[in-house]
Amino acid sequence: MRIAHLASEVMPFSKTGGLADVVGALPPALVALGQEVTVVVPGHRTTLRDPLPGEPRGEVAALGLTARLNVVLHRNVRVVLLDCPALYVRPALYSLPDGDFPDNAVRFAFFARAALAALAKLGGADVVHAHDWQAALVPFLLRHEGQTRFAMPAAKTVFTIHNLAYQGAFPPWVLEACGISRELFTMDLLEFYGSANFLKGGLVSADAITTVSPTYAREILTPEFGCGLQGVLATRRDTLFGILNGLDTEEWDPRRDPHLELPFGEEEDDVIEGKAAARRLLGREAKLVAGERPLIGMVSRLAEQKGADLLAASLDEIVGMGFDVVVLGAGERRYEEALRGAEAAHPGRVAAFIRFDERLAHRIYAASDLLLMPSRYEPCGLGQMIAMRYGTLPVVTCTGGLADTVVDAGEDGGTGFVLQELTPAALTEALARARAVLSNPVRLATMRATGMARDFSWTASAREYVKLYEQLVG
Repeated sequence: MRIAHLASEVMPFSKTGGLADVVGALPPALVALGQEVTVVVPGHRTTLRDPLPGEPRGEVAALGLTARLNVVLHRNVRVVLLDCPALYVRPALYSLPDGDFPDNAVRFAFFARAALAALAKLGGADVVHAHDWQAALVPFLLRHEGQTRFAMPAAKTVFTIHNLAYQGAFPPWVLEACGISRELFTMDLLEFYGSANFLKGGLVSADAITTVSPTYAREILTPEFGCGLQGVLATRRDTLFGILNGLDTEEWDPRRDPHLELPFGEEEDDVIEGKAAARRLLGREAKLVAGERPLIGMVSRLAEQKGADLLAASLDEIVGMGFDVVVLGAGERRYEEALRGAEAAHPGRVAAFIRFDERLAHRIYAASDLLLMPSRYEPCGLGQMIAMRYGTLPVVTCTGGLADTVVDAGEDGGTGFVLQELTPAALTEALARARAVLSNPVRLATMRATGMARDFSWTASAREYVKLYEQLVG
């Protein structure tokens, strides 16, 4: 089949989060299964002086603007970068610290239209797979605009929700600038509490909807996790599927990780030596006092969704329990300041890196004994998978993809520690259980080996997607 993935970011060309990782890793896995895959993304760059990779293959027009098609072959996937400087030469992909770009509706309406035009120009597709609100107008336009549908009349559409909380809701006056008829601004289509909701447009229009874990697919049908759209999703229940994200096992491989001083395999002696070397290296960089204390790592956006408030409230007690803590991430200022304060209050015991740093992330995953992910909701999550692959035991909440991937230490085949509620008391109780395991070499080795043996590669997930595509195409 000819499969096209349309998204607002993709590794290694642009990234703000896990969406880029997924769209960078799933298409090569589909190619390995014999599919022909194209990825279309905006040609993001920070200045006009930054050249886009690839070869020019003509241009497409929409909404009075044009985009040059730059085509590059990456990991056997054809990647099309839409070069439209007026919309995609920005210091960031979506927003600045003071808020979103005011023309985001037009930026991603243009993306949807230009991406579909590019696909038609390059030969079409059997399945058009759009990701998150930035690409949600793709299935909407294919279903409700005759001219757009005419260009690829047989194409089936899949829409993946990576995070339902981000919906692309705009005042209705943006519709004219997006080239969308006001006749489509109805309660059954785009209208949602008076706003034009791009995500809703994708949900009501796609031939199939997927989320990034089976548990999240069930959770978003409830008021607690449905973000107001649970009623809309209930009408599409029969076409809603939860397929767990995979992990890019080439990028995250402790045996070949160039960011580690001593890469390591799954043998227990290798794990002990490799993690000890990583701890020494990280300790020097983070200015942690040398010692035998267990290390808790956290690599995350600093936001309430990720449980940053829980960490901030518990840090003093965690240090008192005998743990060192290292945190890498940025986000809400109150949590950044809380972590800087904890670093000052506990010199040599707490280290906070308020930024994103790919190299440092690899070292934290390898050096840590425990990885903290106390998320309020987590559609899938990759950190817990990476941690297990590096012999690090995740401490997580029982939600979304965390519930689908981490088995509590109290059960057979335990790989981590699961909090049943989001409270400081529940967190410290889980860490007390973890501390007992860390002091038991046999139990620790068993849990590490079980986690490292888990297959989180994209192969199994890609097979599920191929099965879904085949059902749609018939």
